[in-house]
Amino acid sequence: MASSAVGKPASNGAEDGIDSAGEAIDDVAMSLQGIDLLLNNGFKQSQAIFEKYRDYSPLMSAGSSFVTFMNAMMTFEDEKLDGAVDSLKETEKLCNLESGNIVKSFKSKVFRKDSKTGNTVLSTEERIQRQIILADCQLYMAMLVMIRQEVTGYIKGGLLIRKGYKMYEKVYKEIGKVYKIRGQELGDELPSSPTDDNNSEASSEDGLANHLSDEKVISPGDYSDLSDADLARLRGGASFGYGLLQLIISMMPPNLLKVVNLFGFKGNRRFGLQCLHLASHSTDMKAPLAMLSLLWYHTVVRPFFGLDDKSTTSCVTEATAILEENEPKYPNSSLVMFYRGRVLKIQCKIEEALSVYNLALEAAADQREIQLICVYEIGWCNLMKFYWEDSMLAFARLKEESKWSQSYYAYLTGMCQGALGQVETAQEMFREVPQISKRKNEQLEKFLIRKSQKFKKKVPTKAQCALLAIEVLYLWRALPTCKEEHLTLMLSECEAEVEKSWKALRSLLKGAILRNLDSRDAAIQCFEDALAYSSAKDQEPHVGPYTCFELGSMLMEKPATASKGKSLVIRAKDHYKDYDFEQRLNVRIHALLSRNKDIQ
Repeated sequence: MASSAVGKPASNGAEDGIDSAGEAIDDVAMSLQGIDLLLNNGFKQSQAIFEKYRDYSPLMSAGSSFVTFMNAMMTFEDEKLDGAVDSLKETEKLCNLESGNIVKSFKSKVFRKDSKTGNTVLSTEERIQRQIILADCQLYMAMLVMIRQEVTGYIKGGLLIRKGYKMYEKVYKEIGKVYKIRGQELGDELPSSPTDDNNSEASSEDGLANHLSDEKVISPGDYSDLSDADLARLRGGASFGYGLLQLIISMMPPNLLKVVNLFGFKGNRRFGLQCLHLASHSTDMKAPLAMLSLLWYHTVVRPFFGLDDKSTTSCVTEATAILEENEPKYPNSSLVMFYRGRVLKIQCKIEEALSVYNLALEAAADQREIQLICVYEIGWCNLMKFYWEDSMLAFARLKEESKWSQSYYAYLTGMCQGALGQVETAQEMFREVPQISKRKNEQLEKFLIRKSQKFKKKVPTKAQCALLAIEVLYLWRALPTCKEEHLTLMLSECEAEVEKSWKALRSLLKGAILRNLDSRDAAIQCFEDALAYSSAKDQEPHVGPYTCFELGSMLMEKPATASKGKSLVIRAKDHYKDYDFEQRLNVRIHALLSRNKDIQ
């Protein structure tokens, strides 16, 4: 319900702002309160609010669905993913605006009389708000189906994104139009046109400025029922989804971008970040979510996909500023603490990060989903230190408690067991991986099954399991955040004798470690060795393309070898197909080539 309507006399319980007990509420304020409670560890209270008022208004239904969506995205569990999709579909039905339909079952709608027809219609605020919620539903459902990483999911997700994108575009255009006809300056707060830059694949036609130029002049009276405060809130709500979409699309590698562009939209990273920044400072329910999205981008996406150069200073600076700004509002939030731990981890302050993750784990006592992502980070921090037993315990717990990819946690557990010297136990754990794998065609599970089957009949050695751990750290982009002492320990593990079929992988890992230790010449030699070994049939399929990328990116750092380096990176993109984690590498290649367009 519109905030401006609170306090109006109730004439009909099915159409005015009253709950089932006849109590008038401000659903705008209550929805924001529910999200704030969620972030401040009031998980049960937040859930109770949204469950009680889910059918009160489209806005409360959207809040309830988003909580379900967020829980699903934190766990990746099939049951929760399916439940979130169902919840979003219910919200979508409630907001249906087709053919001017007004669903009479709501208890909290705001109406106005149409000046031309005299008919009762939805107020401008309620109409625009429902359009934003509908667009949000498309975006969230797209993310839920695409996260399964299935071909049909990508196609369905692309169609949903296209639908949502057009909705956001239309709403964003209308909101900007209202500002224009009121003679108000858009100001620095409002995101500018998403023009091309080094981090974008955008056309200027996607920007608000160009949206406004072609629109017919509309009388200010057509929006007389929309207050400036409500307009600003709606702008924030639209900016969240529109910005998130711009950001996600801008990071896609060229092969996916070709498909995305066929759907009729493009993305711009800078514009997306502007939108999320604006949304995070609005009074809309999604303001805290925009803040979390920015933290996710700076502490997870940028380091994982290597969207910047080797320096992580910018990631840390941006994330720290957001955390400091929101410290008074969310002093003990387990989710905010989680991101604080991510910042410390990026800074190689592993012990401090572990302390913060343990505090977040304790604060999230009532929220299983947040507990699991904290346990995951604890396991990884210990793995980066080669604390095999502590990391094994964390991954073993996840294997038992998490319903997402038990095969992944079984693999990590077996890897740690073998590195501890418990090689027979490790073999049994590796044998279990294919049996408990649920999505055998998904890239992660294909990798896990292929690696585990190496030990189906042969007991792994302690040295092999240590190499498997370093490989996982490398593929998950954890080496740049490891301390020098831990990298040195990993380097010593790479000196152990290995079978011929392991030589290419060992040389790649050794080169990656030396690169992070700033031993440039030694790293280049290792990458050249890995490239030579990788041509043999018995070597790991991902070693060739990843080595081409590593060696090429190093050579691109020096003007004298930049051209040769770029040709190696392009070779990694074009020469290799159907290897492990191909899309991950393609995102990194796309980011690197975008930063170095001038190299011939």
